[in-house]
Amino acid sequence: MTAFNLNESSAFSFPKPEKLNNEDSILGPVHVDNGFLFAVADGVGSYTGADLASLSAIDVLKSIETKDAILDYKSIFPKILEQIASLSSYDSKYERASTTLTYCYLDETNLYVAHIGDCRAYAKKGKKLVQLTKDHTQHQYYLDNKIFKKSELKNVKGKGVITTAISRVVDMKPDFYTFNLDEVTNSEDNTISIYLMSDGAHSFWEKSPRFSENTMNSVLSMAGSLKRRIERKGPTDDYSFIACKFNKR
Repeated sequence: MTAFNLNESSAFSFPKPEKLNNEDSILGPVHVDNGFLFAVADGVGSYTGADLASLSAIDVLKSIETKDAILDYKSIFPKILEQIASLSSYDSKYERASTTLTYCYLDETNLYVAHIGDCRAYAKKGKKLVQLTKDHTQHQYYLDNKIFKKSELKNVKGKGVITTAISRVVDMKPDFYTFNLDEVTNSEDNTISIYLMSDGAHSFWEKSPRFSENTMNSVLSMAGSLKRRIERKGPTDDYSFIACKFNKR
């Protein structure tokens, strides 16, 4: 039996208004062994088959039945790529289909996060969301290599240019993070709240990372408020969000 109750969960995923296909795909929290698995994938829109690529990532995750398999990310990412590559056997136009992916698994010992691309995972700490993943983008490359300071990047191209993905076009270089429960537990109420966002969602959160205290205390309210903010200001990309709040037993 898991050491947590899933107290609240909310999710949304929508395409840009002028698009027919949503190239994001999501996996709401599912129970695997003694923990919960959830994910966001964002198909790389510059390549045909982006929507099918992100769906392939989620389909592979849905097929996983054990914790050990979830943590074996070095096998999962190639398996997803193999499924994406099989698309081109049906139609050569899918040869460059690619996707990003961020998935989380929480059990009684740790939070595990596997990540490639520019979706993000956050944990609520106090009244703030703390980013757990690092973007694989050209801007982040500039920061890591001290080419530019963050304050200098406003007018520098490359914010939305990813440097790695599940793809046959670029080298696949996923990250894997392990956080002990103290690192992701909100000490104010002893809960764990984890948020996953595609870049079409977190770009709106990043510009003004705050809501009222009451909104921040509920993942349902947080989801509704962020969705309204995106739609009020106008989506610039497909936008997806998953939030899960866990209470310790």
